[in-house]
Amino acid sequence: MINSLVNLYFSYSLAIGITSHRFVKQRFRSSIFSRYYALIANILTLTLLPLVMWHTRAVFQTKGNFPQLILITYNVRYLVTYSVIVYTILSRGFRDTAFKEMEPLLLNLLKEEERCGQQDVRRSLMIMLYAKFFTIVWLCLTDSFFLFYSIETFNFLMIARFVFLSNGNNVLLMVPMGYFLGLWHIARGLDFVNRRLDAIITLSSRSPRDLEELQHLWSLHSALTKTAININKIYGPQMLASRFDNFIIGVIQAYWGAFFSFSISTPIFWLIYGTISYNMRSLDYYLIDHMCDVIVEYQSAARHAWSEHRWSKEISALVTYTNSLKLELWTCGLYQPNRSLWFGMTTSVWYYILMLLQFHLVMGNLKK
Repeated sequence: MINSLVNLYFSYSLAIGITSHRFVKQRFRSSIFSRYYALIANILTLTLLPLVMWHTRAVFQTKGNFPQLILITYNVRYLVTYSVIVYTILSRGFRDTAFKEMEPLLLNLLKEEERCGQQDVRRSLMIMLYAKFFTIVWLCLTDSFFLFYSIETFNFLMIARFVFLSNGNNVLLMVPMGYFLGLWHIARGLDFVNRRLDAIITLSSRSPRDLEELQHLWSLHSALTKTAININKIYGPQMLASRFDNFIIGVIQAYWGAFFSFSISTPIFWLIYGTISYNMRSLDYYLIDHMCDVIVEYQSAARHAWSEHRWSKEISALVTYTNSLKLELWTCGLYQPNRSLWFGMTTSVWYYILMLLQFHLVMGNLKK
């Protein structure tokens, strides 16, 4: 099931041009066709998406006599969105490199799981993975449905606008998913290492083979930690840009929601859709920040129970290593992604929503 979901993710990512790789039999594969396809898709997106956005804005203005602040926030939203899409496309090679670096580690982890006969994944990790895929599928499908529903006449121009806008929106959603998947597999590996270490330490008598496996698990733990740091470093600028785009969309969508709820007549269906979509987007980033907390917790898991069992010099060295190497995930040296950051970001979103509503009232009074 996990492999099927990962295959689905990379197949769709290739379709919209944010990667040139496919995930086949636990390996990342690219071909001349996939590389040229991704390149052509990127060129078309960069050149035609601004025209599509400009046309969409012109159509939006004809829908009604909207306040000036609505039009300003509309321009800001699409300007930020396009800027993040440009960076996302130009940095595609760096993200592909991150997954290629992870491939040997992933194969080694799967080999260890098969050797130990321990292939089950912790239930909490599976719930997080399924929840993340659910939010992504929901947001991609509902955003595409909304754009498709807004088509008034079915002609080539309208269909092209639908394709480019839906792909542009989905690019912004799919890229953070790659970061989540990378950290999820590392968290899975660290959980496996921790459980195997606990099993070895609690043995009443340890054979030389157990001590050899202890050394191997130590090496695997170190490799997982270094890979987590590398993935976070490569994805750092991308996640900073994506988080900023999510922040802008969160503020503007909430402002639009308040405007369309109270200022003009809007069908209740669209209000419910907007509310659910807003909460789904917020949940999506919460899961990413929660995964960062989980991987830090697993990397520096407490070893208090070990003191109740017989120690050796290998165990003493391992404990010294785990206590001295603490994983810290920093995004471009600015902040640490965790649940506290998500709550702080949510608070900031509501603060700026209130500011926009105040500007809306002031500008409305000035016109009077």
